[in-house]
Amino acid sequence: MFKKLYRDLYSYYGDLGWWPSENDDETVMGCILTQNTSWKNVEKSIKNLKENNIKTLNDIVKLDEDNLKNLIKSSGFYNTKGKYLMNVSKSIIEKYGNINNMKNKNRDETLKFIINLRGVGNETMESIMLYALDYHVFVIDSYTFRFFKRYLNIDLKRNELRDIIENEFKYNYELKNLHGMIVEISKDYCRKKPVCSQCFLNKNCKYNSKNP
Repeated sequence: MFKKLYRDLYSYYGDLGWWPSENDDETVMGCILTQNTSWKNVEKSIKNLKENNIKTLNDIVKLDEDNLKNLIKSSGFYNTKGKYLMNVSKSIIEKYGNINNMKNKNRDETLKFIINLRGVGNETMESIMLYALDYHVFVIDSYTFRFFKRYLNIDLKRNELRDIIENEFKYNYELKNLHGMIVEISKDYCRKKPVCSQCFLNKNCKYNSKNP
């Protein structure tokens, strides 16, 4: 169902190299900080952390929480995100020691551990699983829901949609790039108010065929 779509998206966007981070610890930080804000704001927070030599979850744990909140102010909701980021960092370090030790474990057990962390919802969990830990988990976010509902005229529950996509694609890099390409087309064309006439997928889009 999705292979042709992937090829069409890829011919336009290519390999986007998602997630944009220097290491897996930074990816986890970004997954927390990007909640309810733009990536530009997250980049400012990540830059502040790096300038203060905060590059790993171990570095986060050693910080005073008020200092952490001050460093991530640009991400918005910094009081809440500071608590979440500190909790996630402490929980991972206490159980695994570091991010690398979380990889190649039982997928469902790792997923359950992450989703039960305070401050981690489904989308954040999926992002951490796929982009930081390289598990075969697709990210279902608001862009994904909106795009597939329009393009394929389907309205599935998140787990149903995720299962279909995970079963269709064999490689994790395909899941990463598919999600990245959907985010990009959702910003470029498939916006809240879609720009269907300019979209390169409009000929095969169910929404466009119903609303020419």
